[in-house]
Amino acid sequence: MFIMKFLHKTLFLIVILFSLFSFSQEQNKAVDVSLNSIIDKLPEISIDSTAAEITTHVDAMIDWMTGEHYNLNYAPILIYSEKGLSLAEKSENKAHIHKVRSVIGNTLLAVKDTIRAKKLFLKSLNEAKKAKDSSLILKSKGNLANLYYSMEGYQSKTISSYLESIEIASRLKDTTRLFILHHNLSRAYNEAKDAKNSAYHIDKTGIYLNLLNNPPHFKASHLHNKGRMLLLLNKPEEAIKNFKQTIALSPANEFKEALIEGYTGYKEALAMKGDYKGVYEVNKKLEVYEIEKNKDDDRNIIESATAKLNAERFKDQIKSKELEKKLLEEQAESKTLLICVILAILILVSIIFIQTYISNFKRKRLITDLKNKNVEYLAAKKQSEELTKVKSKFFATVSHELRTPLYGVVGLSSILLENNDLKKHEKDLKSLKFSANYLLALVNDLLHINKIENTSFKEEKTTFDIKELSSTIASSFEYVRLQNQNEIKIQIQEDVPTFLHGNSVRLSQILMNLIGNAFKFTERGEIILAIKNIKKTTETATIQFIVSDTGPGIENHKLNQIFDEFTQIDSMSSKYQGTGLGLPIVKKLVEQAGGEIRVESELGKGTTFIFNLDIAISNELDTTTPAPILNFKQLAKKQILIVEDNRINQIVTKKILENEDVICTIAQNGEEAVTLVKENAFDLVLMDINMPVKNGFDATVEIRQFNTSIPIIALTAVEIEGQKSQIFSSGMNDIILKPYDIDTFKKIIVYNLSVHLKDELRKLA
Repeated sequence: MFIMKFLHKTLFLIVILFSLFSFSQEQNKAVDVSLNSIIDKLPEISIDSTAAEITTHVDAMIDWMTGEHYNLNYAPILIYSEKGLSLAEKSENKAHIHKVRSVIGNTLLAVKDTIRAKKLFLKSLNEAKKAKDSSLILKSKGNLANLYYSMEGYQSKTISSYLESIEIASRLKDTTRLFILHHNLSRAYNEAKDAKNSAYHIDKTGIYLNLLNNPPHFKASHLHNKGRMLLLLNKPEEAIKNFKQTIALSPANEFKEALIEGYTGYKEALAMKGDYKGVYEVNKKLEVYEIEKNKDDDRNIIESATAKLNAERFKDQIKSKELEKKLLEEQAESKTLLICVILAILILVSIIFIQTYISNFKRKRLITDLKNKNVEYLAAKKQSEELTKVKSKFFATVSHELRTPLYGVVGLSSILLENNDLKKHEKDLKSLKFSANYLLALVNDLLHINKIENTSFKEEKTTFDIKELSSTIASSFEYVRLQNQNEIKIQIQEDVPTFLHGNSVRLSQILMNLIGNAFKFTERGEIILAIKNIKKTTETATIQFIVSDTGPGIENHKLNQIFDEFTQIDSMSSKYQGTGLGLPIVKKLVEQAGGEIRVESELGKGTTFIFNLDIAISNELDTTTPAPILNFKQLAKKQILIVEDNRINQIVTKKILENEDVICTIAQNGEEAVTLVKENAFDLVLMDINMPVKNGFDATVEIRQFNTSIPIIALTAVEIEGQKSQIFSSGMNDIILKPYDIDTFKKIIVYNLSVHLKDELRKLA
């Protein structure tokens, strides 16, 4: 199929070229018409014309040539080139002569006649040097640099020419030319895979781009260079941002070359990342523009060759007016040349078609590979999602199964410690409670790690006072501070904003883990929390947090291990115990906040943890309604229904409440709870979630059908992030996570009773 298409196109081209050759006589007659049509566009001129008339003609001629060049219409320029140069030299205006040579030279460069173009550029440069005209020297050197850039094997000469031009342009303060020169240099260094020098010229290009008010075509090309440099530095993510902007700034009908460059770089960056699906999608868009470009390139090759042929023929025709005999000889030579050029074009077109065929074959093979890899990726993704669901379900089950018995152990040990008859067993009971709390901390750390990895954290931002938050965190370690005879210091720089708006809970978790870790390893020493302002704008501040201690320190070769999960650094003493999850949690939380944590340590001198966070600045704290004053005496004589199927948990919850003179009623399941609420006037219901017969959700929904006011608090040993929405949508008012702190447990109950009482009074009023 490809061979047939190739033969058809080749035959069609041969027909066109031989038609041109067959009608050469008719074209020869058109020479005068073409020359006359050019002259008609310019001011009249004759042998007797004055210097002013010649200057006017040359001015118009330069504008006409420039327009024809930008419209890719090269033949008229080449036809009129000799006459144009002759008239420019007659005007004796150096600027005119240089401009005419520049336009003609760049036109020759466009039709691949580099030898004649180089002669013109070198001639202009030599004359400019003799005249010591810096502006003309700059333009001539720029033209030569562009010439070298288009030729293979002239890379070093290209760079040196651009560098020499920059020195002159800087003296002349020519902003536009400085942008172009630095831009071309960055592109040349990118092609030489010299990222360092490319980055320098890209920075310079950016400066001049801003001074020029960011023209879209300049900016698009600048961003492409920057993307290419970032690929050399193996930074595909940053490179992609620049290539996307290049594409966005390049309308398809105006900057097709920039679009192709942008999509090509984008594709390479995605391939570097291993994102083959993205490569496939980008490649589909790129193919459309490459096909158009290939068509344009084929057309330009033919048009350029035709322009050169026509120009040579027309110039020969013009000269032959003086000598008819010479005309016949040159016509014969022209015919021979035409045949050679036709053969050369046929060979060139054949090469182009062969390259296109090879390119299409490679592209199809790449697309097939991408499709296969895409299928593998989707299968792996599905398997990963299934594993994540299984993992989450497992952790939820572990949470419930471990926390439920721990609730009984922690609760009963707390109750027994309050019993005066058991004072002789106080030490044993404290050990029991400590062991249960230690096991609970391990469970919580495991669940915490799972929650962070599943990105189930919600970004809850509030306005907070950084000084107050730091003081509160430090005071929470008062007991362990006294136990280890340590001193804690808070050092906050004066330029740190007082009020910040961000995730204060996450920041508290990070600092409490780091400070707790410092206290654990430090005795009779000093722990310092330092907070510094690194950078500040009107809206955000980069805050640096430093937690340091005077503990035993860590060996250098072990510093890289401390953020690994379940890793504990060996110590001289066996008393340093822990889960090995505190610092991994800190690292994940810091990274989730967009920061990065590092550690510095020296044996015998202590350890320092440092991290920076970008936090929004606020002018004042959030104003919220003050919480009601809580008093446990409010619990006396309250009727509370405990809905719980676990016998031990019933006993623990009941004893805690009865110590506050609460009247408790027990329901074994949700169905019993519904019946008891219908028949009794309870002040509050404590509702377990997982129960036989009828669970807490269904029971609450049923209760709300006949009683919408009674406070119902969920009791659950499962991580609440997965159940919070269902808990509140079923009609419950609050949540208590088992095993719970007794004070917290009572505070939540008192708070809900207080809010309920206020609502009742408001209704009565």
